[in-house]
Amino acid sequence: MVAALRLQSHVWNTDGGRRALLLHGLGSDGATWWRLASQLAEDGWLVIAPDLRGHGRSPMAEGFTLGHLAADAAAVGDGWDLVVGHSLGGAIAAELLASDVEVAAAILIDPVLTLVPEDREALRRSSREQAGGVDPEAIRRDHPAWDERDVWRKVLATRLFTPDVADAVLDQNDPWDLTDRPSRWHARTHLLAADPAVGDAYLDAALAHHLADQPTAGARVTAEVVVGAGHSIQRDRPEAVLAAVRKVVAEVGVGGVDDPGAPT
Repeated sequence: MVAALRLQSHVWNTDGGRRALLLHGLGSDGATWWRLASQLAEDGWLVIAPDLRGHGRSPMAEGFTLGHLAADAAAVGDGWDLVVGHSLGGAIAAELLASDVEVAAAILIDPVLTLVPEDREALRRSSREQAGGVDPEAIRRDHPAWDERDVWRKVLATRLFTPDVADAVLDQNDPWDLTDRPSRWHARTHLLAADPAVGDAYLDAALAHHLADQPTAGARVTAEVVVGAGHSIQRDRPEAVLAAVRKVVAEVGVGGVDDPGAPT
């Protein structure tokens, strides 16, 4: 039995009817979801975006397996109309969707479903370089499409991130292979893969479409490559993420973010 932590959470629209859980990636925190969370909140959603263990204001711990991280997320609540996960958060969502937690719809944004050794070490290096606070000018240079608020939310998140957390996540989940999880998903799930031409994609486009084409997937799991977007699709092409959310929640009868009166 994995002991869950009580996570520090960012909450938008405490009176919202529909419920969304947003899970961030390695080296970020819940506040980096400000745009999507605000859009959902304006349209009647209660939105909760926790800081993962070892991130933001959440507690530090020894265990950083995906089982630990998913147990923390499950402890935040149940009965989600929508779960959105990016990168490491997408891997946690993949675990959560395969569990008994009730989820109607999910968007996985360039989730880390597999990690070969060279990608693992590249991620370790980049995460360690950002730990303690990344230079905002470097973010602006590398990500010219990002909103200035995205730049500073990332800067502030990395100031609370330490290299030992990156090591723990990577070392305690070796080997890293979640490709069997989609066969156990019940939620309507859409995979958003980064454009490989941009150069920092973690979900291989061929793998994304393969998972969607499995006999057990049917119309339940779908996938697309977001042209022009790198790993942080929600920052590079936020409109694509919003469109994906609108599509999947409408399909399961929850209602899109532009339709707050839809039934739950």
